[in-house]
Amino acid sequence: MQKSSMLVKAANAGFLNTMNGARHFSAGEKALKTRMKSVQNIRKVTKAMKMMSANKMKKDLDRLENGRHFGCDAVDMIFKADQFLQRKMPAEVAEPRNLLIPITSDKGLCGAINSSIIRMTKRTCLSGNRSKLEIFALGEKAASGLARPFPDLLKCAITDIATPYNYPSVMAVGVHIANKSDDFDKITVMYNQFLSAIAYEQRQIELMPRSRFLEFMAFGKLYDMKLPDKNTSNAALYELYLTANLWVALLENAASEQSSRMQAMENASKNAGELYDKLTLQYNKMRQARITTELCEIIAGVSAL
Repeated sequence: MQKSSMLVKAANAGFLNTMNGARHFSAGEKALKTRMKSVQNIRKVTKAMKMMSANKMKKDLDRLENGRHFGCDAVDMIFKADQFLQRKMPAEVAEPRNLLIPITSDKGLCGAINSSIIRMTKRTCLSGNRSKLEIFALGEKAASGLARPFPDLLKCAITDIATPYNYPSVMAVGVHIANKSDDFDKITVMYNQFLSAIAYEQRQIELMPRSRFLEFMAFGKLYDMKLPDKNTSNAALYELYLTANLWVALLENAASEQSSRMQAMENASKNAGELYDKLTLQYNKMRQARITTELCEIIAGVSAL
């Protein structure tokens, strides 16, 4: 009788200990279930964002195809075709004052498309004479990414440009850049060029400031053109020259942004799926361990009785 009572006490003690373990199993299963649900929700969001980016990329590519050659090379062809104007061009300045214009997006979750432009700008600033440089950022990511390392160079920034880009809004941006460019010898625009749905590369183009452009065009031939006069036409040509190049750069960067975001969301969906499978396997193992523990408790209790 004493032996049987000791067995019952031992069985009860073991039962209580395993009950504590069962409660631990239940808590772990609940936490895993909650995490699995959150991962599944994230996977749904990333899949939806991928489809949205693919749709936006198609529209941006259509705009890029229609606007890629709009006035981009028209003014440059004047300098290439007019030999007299080429002879009148002065030599390049040894240490030119450079206005850097990095183009980024206002939103993240698009891979390394913004960080690559910021790194390019940093390399340019660190390799050159900082007293001859100034940054005019286009996009929230460029403004926030360059404000801390180069607070003395970042003098102005334009963010929250309405998308999809249109020519009048780019012309308004060009007016601010043209007013700023009078104190510099050249303008360097940095952007991402779209290559394919999975590839893009960083490019930079050098543009002339307004004062230097008007100085060169003063030697240009007007031939039989009488209206408008030279002063009016040259100023209008500079607006076309600056805005058209900015227009193409912004369109290229917008298409690259959507392609990069599409790839980033695809990778995020894939990672979420792999994580969900791992959590499912871990949940099944924990559930099986709980069931096995409960069976052991029942067998131990029956054997004790």
